[in-house]
Amino acid sequence: MIIKKIEYHSVHSHMTYDLSDEDIVAEFGSIEAFEKHYEEESDEFYEFVTNHDYNREDDWFSDRKGGYDVEWSIEE
Repeated sequence: MIIKKIEYHSVHSHMTYDLSDEDIVAEFGSIEAFEKHYEEESDEFYEFVTNHDYNREDDWFSDRKGGYDVEWSIEE
C-alpha cells in the first residue's frame, strides 16, 4: 500500500541583492534615479535587479511553529 502525506507550509523568502553603485549609475544615471525606479517598482527596476545574483534565505515559519495543515491519502 502506498500512502501520501501532503504538508501545506507558509514560507517567507528573503532575497538579498548586492548591487554596485557603478552598475546602478551606468544603468540609471544616478543613485537617486535608481531609488525613484525602486519606489515606483518600475519595469526598468525589475529588469535590472533580475539580471543580478542574490543570496536567498527561506524562513519556513509554519514548520518551526508547527502551524501547517496535513493531508493524508491512500494511493491506488
